[in-house]
Amino acid sequence: MKRYKQILIGVSFLLAIALFIWGYNFLKGKDIFNKQTVYIAKYHQVSGLEVSNPVLINGVRVGQVSKIYFAPDMSGDVIVEIMTHNKFPVPDNSVAKITSADLMGSKIIDLRLGDSPDIAQDGDTLASSIEASLMDEVNAQVQPIKRKA
Repeated sequence: MKRYKQILIGVSFLLAIALFIWGYNFLKGKDIFNKQTVYIAKYHQVSGLEVSNPVLINGVRVGQVSKIYFAPDMSGDVIVEIMTHNKFPVPDNSVAKITSADLMGSKIIDLRLGDSPDIAQDGDTLASSIEASLMDEVNAQVQPIKRKA
């Protein structure tokens, strides 16, 4: 009877650890049961973009930003790792565009799908672009008025 209780406690402990690991990854937005693909995009600046911001294709969430770090070549460029679910193939000439999600300035990555028959593989670098924010557009409109004053 004592041996049975020890085995039961051990199995319960291992189950609790497995549940904790799964819950931690779930809260981070990672699904450990489905394969996910990571793409890389290189930007000059990513103001407002944060880890775990959504990645969309045609308005549907297909992943999230998994890492943001400076390029190792010391150029000052920023590397963004985009983690997507394997449910949707991404052509290799697709563009990862940083856009504003709302008026508050939060950012998302909108994957604009290309027309190439070749599919991007895990770890491939996608073309990147940045959409002008509402504040940038307002500043561009105000600049001529500032110059006159």
